[in-house]
Amino acid sequence: MNILHTSRYLLAPSHKYQSSQKQIKFLKITPAAAREFTLYRSKPHSTITNSQMSSAWFQRLFSNHQPLPNGSNNNSSSNIPGAYPQESGESVEPSARNRFNSRNIELYLSKALEYIQMVVIKPIIFILFVVFTVFAKLINTIYFRDQFKRHRLNSGTLYDPLNKSNKFIRDIEDNLQPGQNHDMLPPFYQGSYTQALYMATHKAKFLFVYLTNPENENNSSIFNKVVINDKFKALFNDPDFIIWGGDLTNPESYQLANSLNVTKFPFLGLLALTRTTTMSPNGPVKSTPKISLLVKIQGEIGSSTNVNALIQNKFVKKIEKYEPELRLIRKELLDKFINQVFTQQQDLNYQRSLAKDRLKKEQKMQEQLEEEYFKWKLDYFNNLNLEEITDKAKIAIKIPNGERVTRLFPADSDISEIFDYVELTRKDYFNKSFDKNVDPSKLVDFRPTYKFKLMSPLPPKITLNEQLNNNILIKHLNCIYPNGLLIVEELE
Repeated sequence: MNILHTSRYLLAPSHKYQSSQKQIKFLKITPAAAREFTLYRSKPHSTITNSQMSSAWFQRLFSNHQPLPNGSNNNSSSNIPGAYPQESGESVEPSARNRFNSRNIELYLSKALEYIQMVVIKPIIFILFVVFTVFAKLINTIYFRDQFKRHRLNSGTLYDPLNKSNKFIRDIEDNLQPGQNHDMLPPFYQGSYTQALYMATHKAKFLFVYLTNPENENNSSIFNKVVINDKFKALFNDPDFIIWGGDLTNPESYQLANSLNVTKFPFLGLLALTRTTTMSPNGPVKSTPKISLLVKIQGEIGSSTNVNALIQNKFVKKIEKYEPELRLIRKELLDKFINQVFTQQQDLNYQRSLAKDRLKKEQKMQEQLEEEYFKWKLDYFNNLNLEEITDKAKIAIKIPNGERVTRLFPADSDISEIFDYVELTRKDYFNKSFDKNVDPSKLVDFRPTYKFKLMSPLPPKITLNEQLNNNILIKHLNCIYPNGLLIVEELE
């Protein structure tokens, strides 16, 4: 090794600890350098540390050495005093050592694993996901292909769930075998599934649902062995049991089959309200009732199956298990309904009472305004100077009591003044005295309610009440201008 290179490595500032260790090793294997170093340290120096003295001695020792020129023989450096022993033929390149150290190998492996994951594993996972998705859709399409086709054909038609349900019942009755009659069928609910579900949830009834597949008509063992069985029909003698049926051509039945996870047809299931009880610091608390599937049978029933035992074990035992809780729910729903009806009746009576009070108040205000209005009109008629008016109409008015009154009215007046005069005469206001503290400003737009009608007996017979709101002047009616006769008729 070149001794100058060795000195630079030993005296590098970034290798303080390593430099001291290597200096000691260098002095051990180089006796001449060790003797010189000892003599150097025995000489007097300024106050410096041992490490600074050692570094200065090494710099002086190797300051006169120059690097070998390029192309010189590397083996000649082994003859330099203090050089490390080197075996013949041994040459290790620093780049080769750096290339195969553990850190580079770990980096290469991580990059290789990342490449394998990106190129191999992720594509395989994506391909498997696509294959399974397509396979699931294919199986679903094959199994329900006829139903899909029928739904597409009927997609443009108006859907009537009540008609669909009634058609299913008619089809069952039409397909009865010889020897079977309508009396053998249970009382299928004649309505939609939504209506049947409302009955089950709001009146706490047991709901049987019977679903069929039109493409599987040969498999009717559930219908022949269970649905028309006398033991099964006896359940519906209780009004708290209902049965609803439909096939997959009915969208309601199709959605119901999916929600109940039906895998085989025909299907017969029992639904009812259920709830759970949980413990709390205040004691047991019951959850809100919700509709649940209690038990079901689907597919074909074997010929060796005891149907009565099947009905007993599958349905009757479940009914006996849930009947007590369902009875409590039914009672709670009934009490809730009665409370709602009672509350609604109270609200209705309260609203009626408010309406009556409002009407009485309005009638009283109306009467007060009418009284003030006719006081104001009385003062108007008493102060009307007819002598200064040239265009007048002379009208004779026959009162229901047989009295006949003749009055002159200005021709430019509205016909409502005739009604006001008749009302003042009917209530005998002209013979009474009233205070004149009336504010006319609030009576300008007021129109009283007249409980009589004025008619002209002469043809063409005209009823003035029909023209009352049309701002008709007296001179515009030939039956009373310039003179005429009117008859007063009381309204009931």
